[in-house]
Amino acid sequence: MSARLILAALALSAAPVLAQEAPTQAPLPPARPADLAGGADTEGQGGTEGAPQTAPSPEVRPDTLAPEDEAGVDSGEVGGDLTETETETETETETETPDAGLAREEVPPMPERLAATDTEREACMAELDALGAVYETASPVEDPEIADCGIVHPVTLSELLPGVALAPPASMRCETALALARWTRDFGQPAADRLGRGAITEIRQGTVYNCRSRSSDRDTMSEHAFGNAVDIMSFGFADGDPVAVEPRERDGTMAEAFQDAVRASACLEFTTVLGPGSDAAHADHLHLDVKSRRGGFRLCQ
Repeated sequence: MSARLILAALALSAAPVLAQEAPTQAPLPPARPADLAGGADTEGQGGTEGAPQTAPSPEVRPDTLAPEDEAGVDSGEVGGDLTETETETETETETETPDAGLAREEVPPMPERLAATDTEREACMAELDALGAVYETASPVEDPEIADCGIVHPVTLSELLPGVALAPPASMRCETALALARWTRDFGQPAADRLGRGAITEIRQGTVYNCRSRSSDRDTMSEHAFGNAVDIMSFGFADGDPVAVEPRERDGTMAEAFQDAVRASACLEFTTVLGPGSDAAHADHLHLDVKSRRGGFRLCQ
């Protein structure tokens, strides 16, 4: 037998022995490349220089949100028990806010910012006509010294409804006149029917347009300066004594009930209603105005 055959036979006889002596554990995988060494193990722990020891945490959310974030609106719109000055200062109208990108000196004066479009004016006057109001269009009201005072398109109102005079007649924005006429028809006359003195024949005003600051804040213009406000002093009736606006808390009379009724209902037409008990300046009249505020906020005191 040749030497090659003898070696082959020996190799075959030794194979079972080698299989029995094989290691009981699987061979280790090849080492990771050096640039990947140091990664976290299967538990996500450990690690060496060159890799983070823990996964980066997501950005932490604040425990609480700022009030304006929670409400989704400007915080000044939410009412507390605020005075006229505090509330109106903190809830300026959209038209009072300077246009974005404009320098302060480039912001148009208030009368221009409040001026209605031709379409809005025509719609307002059409509704006044339908209510039977008596009015005249007038020339623009301007103040030679204070640009923010005035009315671009005033109407001079003399009768709110047929047979219901505004005494004395006064110039104001059409929007103000329309709110007065609606309020008188929808709330004033029905309240007068319960009072028992006949229909309302006169609403006497003390101030409408007046270029001045607020009585409680000399740094802020009054809504009277824009033709937005009316001060109601008294109501006259066909068959009885007039009802003057005055402090009447708990006097138990029908006059008190009438005054309370027209005052409460006024906030359905006007955005500001102040009167006796609001402060000393409003003890003898109802201040009604149509100031526009963000979110439709109304101040009724």
